Amino acid sequence: MAELLEKIPPEKRWAITAKILLNFTFLRGSLIVVPLLGMGEGIIAPVWGWEKFREINTKIWAEVNKKLLLYTKEKFNISVEDAVDAAHLTCVMASLQSGPEWECEYPEATRERAVVRNTKCPWWERYKEFKIKPELSLCDVGHQSGNKEGLKAINPKIKYTMTKARPWGDPYCEDVHEFTE
Repeated sequence: MAELLEKIPPEKRWAITAKILLNFTFLRGSLIVVPLLGMGEGIIAPVWGWEKFREINTKIWAEVNKKLLLYTKEKFNISVEDAVDAAHLTCVMASLQSGPEWECEYPEATRERAVVRNTKCPWWERYKEFKIKPELSLCDVGHQSGNKEGLKAINPKIKYTMTKARPWGDPYCEDVHEFTE
């Protein structure tokens, strides 16, 4: 088995592993829990209701991503002293969390304000592959609450706002990182 794995380039192994882990997340969450809430093809009546489910996920992802951002910052010694640093940190963390499919552009990048466009997102690709309705996506909740709370914990001078999201009907997700003195 080791010989077979050695024939697969590390980048390809990372991509496969990330895709498998995201698929597992979708099977556990979107394909099992969402139907239980009566939002999909499930037959069980709603347990909490959609708004409560989103509220719970907001809290979970805020805590998870706060820890992931802190870990990434410390592990890779990433400074977060301005808006560009914050934008880079969130993109590095997202790529480590989701794999090499993740792609970001920086249409604006100054010390005071950095805009990040997520042009390719493995989470969104998995939603499409599993044919999950965009309105049932929770990626905006995790992305928004996780980055907002994580960056606030790292540097309270960084203000994070999600301005566009695929689940909202936009062609890409867009984040604004602002640094205030």
